[in-house]
Amino acid sequence: MLEYTLQLLASALTEGSIYVLMALGLVIIYRSTEVLYFNQGSIAMIGGISLYAFLNHTGIPLAIAIPASLAVCIVVALLSQWLVVLPLLARGVSSLNVSIITIGIAMILETAVMMLFGKDPLPVSSFSGDDPLTIFGASIVPQHLWIVGLTALALVLTLLFFKKTWTGRAMTGLGDNHLLARASGFPIKRLFTYSFIFAALVGGLAGIASAPISYTSYAVGTRLTIKGFVAAAVGGMGSPVGALVGGLIIGFFEVFTAGFISSNLKDLITILLLLLVLKLRPEGLMGERG
Repeated sequence: MLEYTLQLLASALTEGSIYVLMALGLVIIYRSTEVLYFNQGSIAMIGGISLYAFLNHTGIPLAIAIPASLAVCIVVALLSQWLVVLPLLARGVSSLNVSIITIGIAMILETAVMMLFGKDPLPVSSFSGDDPLTIFGASIVPQHLWIVGLTALALVLTLLFFKKTWTGRAMTGLGDNHLLARASGFPIKRLFTYSFIFAALVGGLAGIASAPISYTSYAVGTRLTIKGFVAAAVGGMGSPVGALVGGLIIGFFEVFTAGFISSNLKDLITILLLLLVLKLRPEGLMGERG
């Protein structure tokens, strides 16, 4: 039983780490633009698909394929910002309507990827082999360690960025009070751009790191968007720390529900958890009360 529990803990930490990255991107864009960027899952999908394409169709090494895939994610995110999000916000379209329109962007990207790569799941090689490691009797796939390690690195860099740099503090101020930020002469559009770059990096990283353990395809973005949104809502939509807490909570609830009850119920339990949290604390576990 102990070994089985440790196995579930490892899987929960892995799943939770992916959800943390997805929620973190959603939170940062929401703080800066008040838009729920439902295209975030498609950015992750683009990361995984790009990694597959670079490794299997160009032959470039993994060390180059990963940053190249992240660059593709940044380009896609910035195009959606420059061509859709910012022009609509500038014309006075409400943040809610722009949020809904980002679902259309996601559908366009998914259709384009399906036409280019087909509907079948695409395999991506693990970063350091598939031979499991035995830790306290539990077998852990090396790719799981990559996911947790990359997530931890992303969180540390995020913390340092927002606490130690002027740009990070400005983005935090923009999220806290849009009107004051504009009156203070903050470069709003530039900060919006930084937010989308940040979201592209963490979203792309989630898609890249998870591709070797779950394959990748045009359809993975929808699931990741939903999980990231639930994690952000549970933790607090305006809180980067909430993204961490929400992502880990959702990951643990899903894995342990599947492990001890039934895999058919894990999504239901997740939604019930979301409803419970929003009922008791609408601003999320780590959100500030209005």
